[in-house]
Amino acid sequence: MHDPFSGLTAKARTLALAAGWALAAGGAAALTPVSCLIQPEDTVRLATPVAGIVAEVPVERGDIVTAGTVVARLDSTLEDIALALAEARAANPSRIHSLEARVAFLEAQLDRNERLATRDAVPEATVQESRLERAVARLELDEAHLARTLAGIEADQSRALLAQKTLRAPIAGVVTERLISPGEFRDPQQGHLVTIARLDVLRVEAFAPIAHYAELEVGREVTIRPEAPFGGAWPATITIIDRVFDAATATFGLVMRLENADLLLPAGLRCEVDFTAPDGG
Repeated sequence: MHDPFSGLTAKARTLALAAGWALAAGGAAALTPVSCLIQPEDTVRLATPVAGIVAEVPVERGDIVTAGTVVARLDSTLEDIALALAEARAANPSRIHSLEARVAFLEAQLDRNERLATRDAVPEATVQESRLERAVARLELDEAHLARTLAGIEADQSRALLAQKTLRAPIAGVVTERLISPGEFRDPQQGHLVTIARLDVLRVEAFAPIAHYAELEVGREVTIRPEAPFGGAWPATITIIDRVFDAATATFGLVMRLENADLLLPAGLRCEVDFTAPDGG
């Protein structure tokens, strides 16, 4: 039997089949609305990377936070002390200054002994001893510079360990869970402490009949109609169209982006996707 689509590419063949299904369904130009669900664009569950006693939880469920907001602190008494010690060692130049003065003295002494040796005023052994003392002093100075560099690295390490005792929101959003209270002991194996959902942009997910496939494309504007009591018509843009269909239901998945900068819409609402643009186009 002749296949009328045999000369088409896989994508063109899929579109042709979808168009055929659309005609078979009645050939209507308008796409029927489908049910959808409004979800947060992103949800982050914050857990502590280190063990410790909870010292402070400055947020409550429902609070709006910005990226960088402190949502929890663990007790950091020992880390504060370790950082102070490391910074003190890194900032103390006294040993380096002392060794620099010793090197300068031994270099001057060596220069004097070498001049005296040219007049046979001191034995050559004295000159050799002065050279050895200067070399040892230079090595000790190099070691002191290295010790101060290592102290700076230890200070950075202590600072990083201290930072791990503070949990900050990685995104702007709304606190949807607070699972800790001050005084509790928590470690990484006990799960997350706070959950934050991003709501300034919402993710709308839907399943459309295969007959719609040929008419839809990424970037198309659609209208989202949330369930009561919110209602209204909200503009959204298609961002994802699944390329694998669900054969059991003859549908494919869609994802749409809905701007919600004023946080007027909550997540978790059922809705309907109207495939016409908000202006009716």
